[in-house]
Amino acid sequence: MAIALLFSSNVSNAQDVTDRVNFGFKISPNFSWLKITEGDIMQNDDVGLGFSYGLTGDYRFTNSENYFIGADLLISTAPAILKHGGKLQRTVSDSTQVYQNVNFRYAVQYLQIPVYIKLKSNETGGMKYYINIGLAPSFAISRKLSTKVDTYNTSVYEGTNSTSHDPNSTESTRFEFDGGKEENTQFIYVDNMASARMSLILGAGIEYPISGNASFMAGLRFDNGFTDFLSDNAYSGRHNFISLTAGILF
Repeated sequence: MAIALLFSSNVSNAQDVTDRVNFGFKISPNFSWLKITEGDIMQNDDVGLGFSYGLTGDYRFTNSENYFIGADLLISTAPAILKHGGKLQRTVSDSTQVYQNVNFRYAVQYLQIPVYIKLKSNETGGMKYYINIGLAPSFAISRKLSTKVDTYNTSVYEGTNSTSHDPNSTESTRFEFDGGKEENTQFIYVDNMASARMSLILGAGIEYPISGNASFMAGLRFDNGFTDFLSDNAYSGRHNFISLTAGILF
């Protein structure tokens, strides 16, 4: 009898947990940009188009049907496109090469682990509405930088087979702007980027039941970075993006 009661209790508890948890997957095209916070000569030059995909889930942590803790595991690609409006210099074959109006296009892929509080409405018109707020630690798992020059018909990749480089690789320092033979700090730019990123996320959307326990979800999320993206001491910038999200929850 005791064993039967214990088994029944465990089954009941397991069923309760199952009723509280939803898992699924999502995809999210995103629009990204870099907000320059220090160094006016460096500017965001365009909005980048990226993409996220991965797993999502939420857990109802009270008896109410409205309060959830949510988490995602995402692979997110988000470009950052910059333009330096002045002159930069680098040493090439023991001479100083001058560049002006240099464009930097960072192609970054992050592993993101957003964790957030999710508030859902009661069902209205056959669907539920939600808002969420939380934090999204991100870690760069792939990074490429394409450096292009508007003037003088010059390129940092001349004489090589490269069209881009890993900005954080020690082997790619030859593509950086070191100020020339005189190492003039006014014309130096260190193109390294931060390997980790932290952001505040704010989102809103809908959930619509489609079959059994399955629900379609769609929403909008603002991912507001608050750590520095750039590693150069003269410039600071925060990587932000807005995502349009669609997915399925079970």
